Amino acid sequence: MVRFKQNNIAIVGAGPSGVYCALNILKEFKERKFNSFTVTLFDKSEPLKTLLKTGGGRCNITNSISDIKDFASNYPRGEKFLYSLFSRHSNIDTINYFSSIGIKTYTQSDNRVFPVSNSAKYVRNKMLDELFKSKNIKIVKKRINSIKDIQNFDAIVVSNGSKDSENLIKSTGQKYIPFKKALCSLIINDFDCPMGVSVKSLDGEFIFTKNAISGPLAFKISSINAFKSFPYDIKINLFESEKLLDLAKKYPKKSIGNLVSSFIPRALAKRTVKNFDINAAEASKNILKSYSFLTLNVKAASPSGEIVNAGGIDLCAVDKNCKSKTTDNLWFCGEILNIDGFCGGFNLQNCWSSAYVVAIDVVSFIIKKNNGVV
Repeated sequence: MVRFKQNNIAIVGAGPSGVYCALNILKEFKERKFNSFTVTLFDKSEPLKTLLKTGGGRCNITNSISDIKDFASNYPRGEKFLYSLFSRHSNIDTINYFSSIGIKTYTQSDNRVFPVSNSAKYVRNKMLDELFKSKNIKIVKKRINSIKDIQNFDAIVVSNGSKDSENLIKSTGQKYIPFKKALCSLIINDFDCPMGVSVKSLDGEFIFTKNAISGPLAFKISSINAFKSFPYDIKINLFESEKLLDLAKKYPKKSIGNLVSSFIPRALAKRTVKNFDINAAEASKNILKSYSFLTLNVKAASPSGEIVNAGGIDLCAVDKNCKSKTTDNLWFCGEILNIDGFCGGFNLQNCWSSAYVVAIDVVSFIIKKNNGVV
């Protein structure tokens, strides 16, 4: 029997991408019948703690969009880079993997995929149960502040989230983009927000909170504009202007405010329609059309919302396997990469796909170090 030295793999961050990477490293080594390794997960918190908040506690595992390019179009940053990752580990592959460890899923009408249990805690427990089936796994509750702390490991995967990660990133010497908030609520300037009012606009749904807008559309806008300087203006298409013009023709003696309230909540119409009570016949077409959209001035990002950070390791600094182009035994996966998506399971899918690709490459790297003998 060929004896190998023990090969030590460090994964910094025991969040979704870190644990999924470890699971797939274990699976790949098992398939190759190679057992001379340990995987040590480092995290300052409990493993998969961040998973518990995803999908409002239900864990929006992924999205069911089938076309890779359509799927990747939901990422303001990283779209083209993801084509390769998704071609090797798609949303279907993710669903199949979770099914294999006892996590059944269902798909909502909006394409979001959830566990049948509707419980992120259930997903967490199943993933950890699978992880601890192996004796090759260690979890160390420790913050890693510098790559030097783990420089003696044969392979290093950095998969921690963006929070408090900049010192660690800097220590790797890799080019990176400073983090900015995305998927967050937006604080609004000089507008009397009708607090608690929900709006279904042509661009998406949002809700007014105190001096801010929140909800899916706000999160999408914040994501697209993550690196835009404050303040900036946004224009929300509320409804089709032609429909209001048709109503005005049909009911010329009705007030403009009442007609506009046919399309948006009255509380919002009260704040946007000047001369709310005058007859529609007295307003020009241009005036009527102007009520079909809402222009807001965004003052700042709010600390509330889904909160995913844009920024991270520059994708130009890694190869197609998310491996550093300058450090031979260093990989990155998950949120630490400059990849972020909209709401709907897209950010978790980045975690799963990038973690899988890294896992396969790490195993190949270790096997190669052992002269390809398994």
